Amino acid sequence: MTQDRLVQLLTSNSPLETAEIRSIRKEIMSRREAMDVLRHELQALEAECKAYESLLAPMRRNVLPVEVLGDIFSLVVQMPETTTDSQVTTLCLVCKAWRDVALATPSIWARVGEIEMENPLNVGKLRNWLSRARGHPRGLEVVGTRCMYEEHDEASPCPLPSTTMADFLATGPALDELSIKASSTKCMEELIDRILQPQSPSWNTIRAIHLGMSHWHISSGPRSWSLLKRLPPVTSLSLSPPSSEGLRENQLYQENNKTLEDLTLANLTTFRLTCDFPSPWILGRMGTGENLETLTLDFELSARDEERSLHAFHSRVLLPRLRTLQVLQLDDNHETQILRCLRMPALDRLDLSFGKPWGGLKVEANDYPDMWELQADIISLVEGPNCISRLHHLRISNLPISSCGLLEVLLQFAPLTHLRLDNVASDPIFFQRVKDKNEQLLPQLQYLEILNSGHSFTPQEVFRFFEARKVIAAAGTSLVCLEELVMTVTSAKVFKGHPSNLYEVYGSGNWLSGP
Repeated sequence: MTQDRLVQLLTSNSPLETAEIRSIRKEIMSRREAMDVLRHELQALEAECKAYESLLAPMRRNVLPVEVLGDIFSLVVQMPETTTDSQVTTLCLVCKAWRDVALATPSIWARVGEIEMENPLNVGKLRNWLSRARGHPRGLEVVGTRCMYEEHDEASPCPLPSTTMADFLATGPALDELSIKASSTKCMEELIDRILQPQSPSWNTIRAIHLGMSHWHISSGPRSWSLLKRLPPVTSLSLSPPSSEGLRENQLYQENNKTLEDLTLANLTTFRLTCDFPSPWILGRMGTGENLETLTLDFELSARDEERSLHAFHSRVLLPRLRTLQVLQLDDNHETQILRCLRMPALDRLDLSFGKPWGGLKVEANDYPDMWELQADIISLVEGPNCISRLHHLRISNLPISSCGLLEVLLQFAPLTHLRLDNVASDPIFFQRVKDKNEQLLPQLQYLEILNSGHSFTPQEVFRFFEARKVIAAAGTSLVCLEELVMTVTSAKVFKGHPSNLYEVYGSGNWLSGP
């Protein structure tokens, strides 16, 4: 095809002949082939540029001081995706320079996580690893949950209570934190029996210990389990006993029961209990916690008849030094009745976390419960002798509650400075109710976090509340101005039709994020 004919076809609607169609298709094909060649050349050049640029990277040229790179390594290994030791190994395999920096950073060698007791323990490697931590507190996690003790005999014993592991825990290097997860109480008992030699210097230096077991062994039921007598003199204890399912009811509910009677909290400042045992049993053990500063009760979403089980429990447990209380994985608001039986005059931080009490189902605006039981439990905390009067931090998670109920709960905590509502759902008139009580509601509040908010709390309403607080505070009232507002939303639809208000939130210097 001549150039003149091509120009004519491009500038007119003249029909193409068959030969011209073939010619044009051939030209298109040749140009596409040329484009592919150039594209491959461009990709090759880009790859070469990246390779050259990598040679100029600050880490490659040792521009970063060793101390700074070591600090970066320390932050990286704290990420929860994998165990610390596996991340340290990865860093050491990058290059010799990184390995040298890693070896010169003691803090990243201080923890070894999830040693599965299925294969023989390489004690030499473990000692060598932890020795690089130098003076940093060392931690070790041992896992033996894949064993079913009943299936083992003398020829095939449970691998967890091995002599090698027991000798290591008894003689060192010394550990500050130890976590042991066993399949059976029998496995745990045998391991600790072997640790307790005449000389166990490293065992007695442990200050924080976590014990977790999957099931009761027939020879070490809850009444006869004496393991707790043989723990080192720790100040921090995390205990996750087997489920109470299958135990006779009177073993746990009778007032004089001896279930885990050796559990004493006298030496502890931090205690975490993860169990489905009834509240009277838990309260019966709290009486020795006069030195506790941090208490975490994880109820594992267990369904229990609290109205019945707490009916006869009239005494109150005094925890005079407790500053932080976390009550986690509550099945419903009946579980919070345990709060009525606790006296915590020094409490500074309270964390109430429910599971998903509405089962993930959408609640209609008029159907949010008032949570009368929860309101009564909260009121009991701030009334009477040894009541809470200095609570500054409150976190509530995964709770559907009416605007009246939520407002009543928050009105009980005038000294509060930090409030976090995480996945708290309520009817959309909450902030309308707040207007009438703006000066009485949390007058000392400085930091507000509303996380995973749906349509209950829109950014526009929250921002107007924030601005109203500033105006009232500037008028010379006793109200403290909010210093920081953090909000995250579960759906971008809450911004629909309100782009200007969204820009105002960003422009006010506060943080707001969505999906």
